[in-house]
Amino acid sequence: MIEIPGYTILGQIGRGGMATVYRARQDLLDREVALKVMATQLAADANYAQRFLQEARMLASLNHPNIVPVYDVGVTPQHVHYFSMQLLPGGDFASRLRDGMSENDLVRVLVAVASALGFAHARGIVHRDVTPGNIMFDGHDVPVLTDFGIARALTSTSRITATGLSIGTGHYMSPEQARGVEIDNRSDIYSLGVLLFEAVAGYPPYQGDDGFAVAFAHVHEPVPSLPEEAARWQPVIDKAMAKVPDQRYRDCAAFIEGLRQAAPEEFAAVASVTPRPMPSIKASDRGPSILSRLQALPKLPLLLGGGAVLSGVVLALGIWSSIRDNQRPPSKPPAKAVTKTSPAKPLPGPGAATVDSQVKDAPVEDLQADEELLPVDPEAPIATVVDPVVELLNLGKINLRNGRLTSPKPNNAFDRYQLVLTIEPGNAEAQQGLVDVGHAYVELAERVDADTETGKWAELLASAEQVVVNVPGGDAVASKVRSIKEQRLAEWEARIRSALQAWKRSEAQRWMSAYASHALDGSKRQALQALVNGIGKAGYQFQDALGSGRGPMMVQISDSVALGRYEVTVGDFREFWQAKGQARFSKLPDCRDSDTPGIVRFFSRKKLDWQKPDLPQDDQHPVVCVSYAMADAYVSWLAEQTGKPYRLPRSVELKPMVRPPTDCSANLRDAAFGQQQNTRKLAVSCNDGFPGTAPVGRFAERPPGLFDVVGNVREWTQNCERSDCKSRMAVGLSWESDSLSNTDRGFPAEDASNTIGFRVARDVEPPK
Repeated sequence: MIEIPGYTILGQIGRGGMATVYRARQDLLDREVALKVMATQLAADANYAQRFLQEARMLASLNHPNIVPVYDVGVTPQHVHYFSMQLLPGGDFASRLRDGMSENDLVRVLVAVASALGFAHARGIVHRDVTPGNIMFDGHDVPVLTDFGIARALTSTSRITATGLSIGTGHYMSPEQARGVEIDNRSDIYSLGVLLFEAVAGYPPYQGDDGFAVAFAHVHEPVPSLPEEAARWQPVIDKAMAKVPDQRYRDCAAFIEGLRQAAPEEFAAVASVTPRPMPSIKASDRGPSILSRLQALPKLPLLLGGGAVLSGVVLALGIWSSIRDNQRPPSKPPAKAVTKTSPAKPLPGPGAATVDSQVKDAPVEDLQADEELLPVDPEAPIATVVDPVVELLNLGKINLRNGRLTSPKPNNAFDRYQLVLTIEPGNAEAQQGLVDVGHAYVELAERVDADTETGKWAELLASAEQVVVNVPGGDAVASKVRSIKEQRLAEWEARIRSALQAWKRSEAQRWMSAYASHALDGSKRQALQALVNGIGKAGYQFQDALGSGRGPMMVQISDSVALGRYEVTVGDFREFWQAKGQARFSKLPDCRDSDTPGIVRFFSRKKLDWQKPDLPQDDQHPVVCVSYAMADAYVSWLAEQTGKPYRLPRSVELKPMVRPPTDCSANLRDAAFGQQQNTRKLAVSCNDGFPGTAPVGRFAERPPGLFDVVGNVREWTQNCERSDCKSRMAVGLSWESDSLSNTDRGFPAEDASNTIGFRVARDVEPPK
């Protein structure tokens, strides 16, 4: 007889391929328990040993009144692996189905099992083997869910199911289990639907000659219809057993609500059920009959390879299912359907099936060692179970160190930390773990060449932001991501503008594509996109480099000519004056305060200049009191500084855009001028608020994007009024013009006026 320190073995309850279950007394507490002991030959393999202990840890982490509790888990000095759990003397659900049960009892059991499964699902555990034999009853007739030996949990340190291997009991497995694909909590809900069908119909929904036929039916055949007298359960079963998981109840709470709607009276009666105590049962009454029954069962291979074809696996599992769940052989009658009028059956007496399901193991498959498998030290006894939060945090650190940030599912740092927060909201270590995952993604993004792998770079940064959403401390990650994006966007913008300056259209479009995909400022992106789209076309805007700054904003008006978007300002002209103009023009021309020719012009001469124009101006107003020669000197200096062919405009380039308004959409002689000058002779009958010049760009632009081509000041052009060119043409109207006609006229080239300024022109070449 095997010896486990602290326990007295009273007898064997049953044996399976992986372990034996004994009835034992826990000496220190003087209580009877079910003691599950791993087969000696398997305990020598670290993978199997870890799987065995994992079941104990999983059960111990699920503290729920309808889940079998684990009392102790350990390894003896002789390397015997064991864990003890509650002894369940009340029989199993399979025997209740055979004997018949009331609908009240059925609802009570299903609500309890669904509640237990919902508790497990919330902690990332899917049972995968919800069968009548795995639902047992304690001494107070409380339903208890058992046998988590093949459950999948996010806390697992090894993958229990090999790819393509269907694990579960044939009559109760979901379509996705039968296909051997990944499953989630909705697979257990499917099994609940199967249990409900069998309970009310008296037979399972799908039957066949072998396990393959049953599995095929689960995948392909529609849900059978119930007898007419049980039709009220059909909607619940149809939804629970939907072939597509997305069409099932989303969780166990929704399944329970479905039960309530189908059977409100029975559901209400569940709360009033008083558990009934069990009579005492001697080991001699129970052990021999169960042992003899288990010893008579056919033996199965201990190993099923993950590469086995589905048909062979399902066939083997179909045989195994008949063993595991006491499915009815031909010589036994089918289960009795529950009826609304049938009384609750008495609990089974001595000799009935009891804890045999606690020994039933799933077929053992190949276990591929995971790279993050934790070492098993056979010399170190495990005195208690592992706290799932502690285990998840440790596994999260391992995943983070190995670069398994959010994949593969579910064995990655993000899912581990998220599960911790589900179990223990506000856990600071898990929150910091998520922040660390975010920083890890940032580091990965910084190693990527964003120019050549823009999509990957952006995906990594997006992942960094997503994993820290609503996580305390996540602002630091979001701030870092934004900083990286802003830096990269600034570099792309510089490359776009450099390409535009060089008139390299395809290069500008390339960098614009990268910029547009990740721009943080939508309006800025649109403006930059407009520049790229418009390069070489009328309306295209650009600036040439001027020293350490930028030259005037230019607008292309044709394939070969661009004009200044604004009139040259006082601030623009001052830069030229300080650099070169002051030395060249030692004597400034007299400046008149009228654009009226003839005798009035002669008498209007005053000691004015561009710095003292007898007008309220600042650096944003158009420069006035400059002669043609001064304007020409400015554009020559600008061409020299930029290396571009700047010049003064030609009359034919400006005049087509000079269309005098009839309202205050331009700065003309209006009520503001009349009030200051005490005159009623006005050009427009409105008030624009400016009796003199206005800051450039204050009024609406004119196509293709120029400001103040009408109003504010007249503008010098290259054109001569006469052949000797002593008089040059000025185009447009000024703030002082008293008529909307005569939009171009000649003025002495050496003269200056506080109504005349200028804008620049530049010859351009088609983009490369």
